[in-house]
Amino acid sequence: MRHYKVLFGVFSITLLAFGGWFAILQSIDPYTYGVKGQMLFYGFLAIFLWGLASMANYYFKQKKKDTQRMLVLTSSIRQGLIASLGMVGLAVLRSIDVLNVLSAAVYLVALILIEFYFRNRKANYA
Repeated sequence: MRHYKVLFGVFSITLLAFGGWFAILQSIDPYTYGVKGQMLFYGFLAIFLWGLASMANYYFKQKKKDTQRMLVLTSSIRQGLIASLGMVGLAVLRSIDVLNVLSAAVYLVALILIEFYFRNRKANYA
């Protein structure tokens, strides 16, 4: 029953982040507002994409196999964060005009290696 509370929290935060992102889109221009506007824009976008990717990942994982739901939920949240950081990171690189094939490949390989680390780490190192 605890995973439903976590899913409700993720859903609520995702809706609030979408509302904040949409309000920023409608009210201010992030490029004329300065660094603070860009940070708000990309921050709300990252949180929104994190929640969206986490919930979609959890839905598709739960549909395929019947396992422990909290383990699936925690891995979905982690993978949603990595996917969100990937998308927003590429958008930030594009907005500062340093995105090319090599920089995108290095960035995405680094995120994939981080996911491999978390997937293969042991529970106790002692």
